[in-house]
Amino acid sequence: MLIVIPGALPALPVAAELAKLLPERAPTLHSWLLAGTARPAAFDVRGHGCTAFESWQLRRAGYTPEPGLLQGAGLGPLLAAGHAPTGEAVWLAELVHLALGADQANLLDPTQMDLLPEETAALLDTARPLFEGTGFSVEALSPQRWRLRLPDGLRPHTASPLVVAGQRLNEWWRQDTETRPWRRLLNEIQMAWHEHPVNDARAARGLAPVNALWLYGGGTSWPIAPAGPERVLTELDTPQRTGDWSAWLDALAKLDTQHLRPLAGKKGVPDTPAELLLLGDDRQVALTLKPRGGLLGLLPPPKKNWSAWWSHPA
Repeated sequence: MLIVIPGALPALPVAAELAKLLPERAPTLHSWLLAGTARPAAFDVRGHGCTAFESWQLRRAGYTPEPGLLQGAGLGPLLAAGHAPTGEAVWLAELVHLALGADQANLLDPTQMDLLPEETAALLDTARPLFEGTGFSVEALSPQRWRLRLPDGLRPHTASPLVVAGQRLNEWWRQDTETRPWRRLLNEIQMAWHEHPVNDARAARGLAPVNALWLYGGGTSWPIAPAGPERVLTELDTPQRTGDWSAWLDALAKLDTQHLRPLAGKKGVPDTPAELLLLGDDRQVALTLKPRGGLLGLLPPPKKNWSAWWSHPA
């Protein structure tokens, strides 16, 4: 049994304090951390162009990074599965909010956009004429995401919007000659969406306006492998990425009660071998749990020093 928990590893500056709360808020997970054999590993978002969870999803689906592209390029065909023939490059455009500060800009976390299908349709109706004669084309895949086709020869290196969200945009936004056609088109789209009725309605609902598109993907479609029998628990993902540690603790308590406790045997750990994959921003930990049989099962299991990897870089 494999259990994947994105967002399970908090940011290092707060990890030690949150570790003190685990015995009370997540007693089942705490007992598993004490009993399991951990294999921590560092994760470099810049080297992958995607989050650790997205990286795992791509590996599970059978994607092999292509020469000259980051692994995150595979998110294009993965998220557009069924909309592109095998062997075709797939680019995506996430509908996002670009927040401008005094000296920097950053993306709002895309999961907080709460887009409605009719909003996307209206924004696309406004933007579609701007694509004519540019070499770009567009089609909607979902309320939050469009598929783009780029002019021949344009293959920029980009990263997942979940990686870029909350970071300084100038560290991820390329200002080179190659991407100038895309920047020009995007600027026209942004002007067309300024004071758009969709954004007026969103403001009335207390939501951020849709004022930009984030281009990413570019990988070539492949036959996606079917999902395995693993369990993926995503409750911690958004609060971990947004740094909402109060919400993270609340979500952790529910996850522990609803998902982990039913899998625990009489001794607090699973009665059958289990593997946990705990994911964070810059590290991941594979935790192996094996039941102790025979005479060993009569003895208290040795307690592992899990805080040594929980609160420190891998």
